[in-house]
Amino acid sequence: MVDFIIKNYFLKLAYCINKCLINNIIFIFPNAQKPAEFVPAVKDAISKFTSNYQDINITFNKSTIYCFDNEDFRYLVASHSPNSMQFGPETKRENEMAWSKSVTECNRLLHYISGIPPLIIKINRPIPNVEQTTKIPLSKFANNTHKVITILLLGESGVGKSTFINAFVNYMTYETMDEAMDEPICLLPVQFTLSDQQTYNEKEITFGIPDSNENTTDSTQSATKSPKCYKFQNNYIVLNIIDTPGIGDTDGVEQDNKNMRNLLDFISNYREINAICVLLKPNNARVDVVFKYCLLELFSHLNKSAADNILFLFTNARSTQYAPGDSGPVLKKLLNEVKRRPPYVDVRYSRETIYCFDNEAFRYLVATVPPNNMQFNDHFKRDYDTSWERSVKECDRLLQHIVSLSPHKVMDTLSLNNAKQNILLLTQPLADIANNIADNVKECEAHKRRIFHFRGTIEELKRELYIPSKDIVSTPLDKPKTVCGDPECCTKENINGVEKVHYHINCHSPCYLTHSDGNIMGNKGLLDCQAFNKYEQSGTTFWGLPTDVDPDQQITSKPNKEASSSRTKSEKCFGCGHSYQTHLHINYETKILTKRIRDESKNKRITTDKEAMDAIQSKMNELDEKIKELTSEQDTITKCMAQFAWFLRHNALTTFNDAFEDYVRHLIDNERKGGSMSAEDNRETIKKLEQLLVKYKYEKEVIQKAMENSNRNNGAVCISLEDIDKKIRELCELKWNGGLITKMLADQHLSKAKSHAVAKEMEYRVPKRSSLFRKLGTFVSRFNPFN
Repeated sequence: MVDFIIKNYFLKLAYCINKCLINNIIFIFPNAQKPAEFVPAVKDAISKFTSNYQDINITFNKSTIYCFDNEDFRYLVASHSPNSMQFGPETKRENEMAWSKSVTECNRLLHYISGIPPLIIKINRPIPNVEQTTKIPLSKFANNTHKVITILLLGESGVGKSTFINAFVNYMTYETMDEAMDEPICLLPVQFTLSDQQTYNEKEITFGIPDSNENTTDSTQSATKSPKCYKFQNNYIVLNIIDTPGIGDTDGVEQDNKNMRNLLDFISNYREINAICVLLKPNNARVDVVFKYCLLELFSHLNKSAADNILFLFTNARSTQYAPGDSGPVLKKLLNEVKRRPPYVDVRYSRETIYCFDNEAFRYLVATVPPNNMQFNDHFKRDYDTSWERSVKECDRLLQHIVSLSPHKVMDTLSLNNAKQNILLLTQPLADIANNIADNVKECEAHKRRIFHFRGTIEELKRELYIPSKDIVSTPLDKPKTVCGDPECCTKENINGVEKVHYHINCHSPCYLTHSDGNIMGNKGLLDCQAFNKYEQSGTTFWGLPTDVDPDQQITSKPNKEASSSRTKSEKCFGCGHSYQTHLHINYETKILTKRIRDESKNKRITTDKEAMDAIQSKMNELDEKIKELTSEQDTITKCMAQFAWFLRHNALTTFNDAFEDYVRHLIDNERKGGSMSAEDNRETIKKLEQLLVKYKYEKEVIQKAMENSNRNNGAVCISLEDIDKKIRELCELKWNGGLITKMLADQHLSKAKSHAVAKEMEYRVPKRSSLFRKLGTFVSRFNPFN
């Protein structure tokens, strides 16, 4: 029996969870002061198990063996009221001694348990049939869950974030600069000028594959145009490094606001962020641009617990002896200011949060390798060798600290950014559902009139005694696409009782927008979609269209200086000719399934005219109840969307657009142009949607007046994060549509994450001899040995 337990349960647990659980196994023997009679059988079973799976070592000794005698508890229960059994004094002494031994054993057990790291259980596989898996090596059953480390880089324009990423990966890959000479890593293209040591003539240094997301030619512009994640992965660890556009953009505050909005949308796709690294120059006495805008804006949208994960990285620190330099005192002063003003964030300034690097060693490396091949004196080489080794040690210290930090929970924390993301993802589904509710109410009212005026036989009546229902069936798309919502390009079709909007033209598929303004109709992010951009060769030489770039505006000619191209932008689609304002970027499709819900058991009992009349009245009451409940749900959706709109308007980084109102107007326009099957249906649907808009505007006015009155009376009334979270839960708990809202929100999150992974994450392979994952593995096992 012991043999079966060891084989059956250990193998299943190891397969479904993690073989590391073996380190947490404890053997408890109940009803046994000494386990002598069981030990040989257990030892034999463990020996057989480990001989088949040699990468498993099960500890079976005094530290993992615990013996108890439950008889003393049985004695206690028997002698206590209401049983009140009588025992001799010798029996009492024996049980008291057994109780004392069990207490000691319990203390020993709890002490041992408190000293072993817990195992994080992540079950994501079905339990296999043991007989089918006993011949498979247990190493095949290792948990596939990766340890994910995500690092976000922030900083002023020109501070060198993109260069730092290149340098950082090289420092973590190669211990010395000589090792890097054979195969330097360049994730992002670099371009800079250096003076020749002999002639003092300037030489342009270029390295890496051109990328339209990186501006390497104009030093007056921010180098990075939109956030992008550089991903490194092996079988156990994923390292994400997120590069972002510079704060203090040369295009002004409006562009900074757009960059911040895109950044917040970008990081919402990550469950956790391990470190938020702010890059600074060590000799800059003015760092207020980064902090007074970037950090405070970031904290206002994220939970302020993110302060625990903020680190400061000083680039080009060789000139200040690898110290913060003039930036240090200013930084400390600004951190004190941040601490004293809302939201009162305490960011530490200490050696644990400050790291100093020198990117010049990487620039020297790039300048000396092909195709640049610049020559330098030996003393320059010695200086940069020392700088490289110093930066490698600082990288080790940085990564070791990052791994030791508790990651900031981006997705699971109540924050302004999460609230805004949920609202934006819910806007179109709620508008579609509100429209569907109007259709259902219309159907119920029409059917109520039909059965009220019914004059047929009982058998004919039975066929009419049903509750009509139009259910939305939402289907996520494999890939997002841009379609035209103009009535000339889409129709509402009814095939065998299933209604569906059919878009005749996929103006661009797949379509991954690099940014979004939150609108459903007329999203200005569509202006960067290929449907509104035409690329043409303008030179006479080679023109190449790469395949390894983002599907939208990431179009780059192959590195040939004579090749050139022109980009023609338009507000009208090159495919269908309609304005971007009639186009939608969609990641799901819906169809309407028409059903008739009958209670056949009740219908069978109708045999007389009186029973027929009662059945009609009963069915009319059911229809009235459904109409009442659906109307109430539509009112709830309208009120919630009005609060959502107010919340977005007053927390917007850029111009606020009322996407819900615009989308409902689009639905009305389509109905007016003949979107449905009958003119009467159109008029009734238009009436319901117009009533919805009136109610929506009214609710927004009520909220606005309440806020204005509160401000005049110095009140503190506002719509808080908790209010938004409560409203979303209320929507998900609605009787008729709560389940659909929950599903569509989950589908939207999943689709958003998939699109992000395809368009915004660039996966790279490091050389085989790289020490990157070896170091990361060491740090992870040190601080998270069982994660």
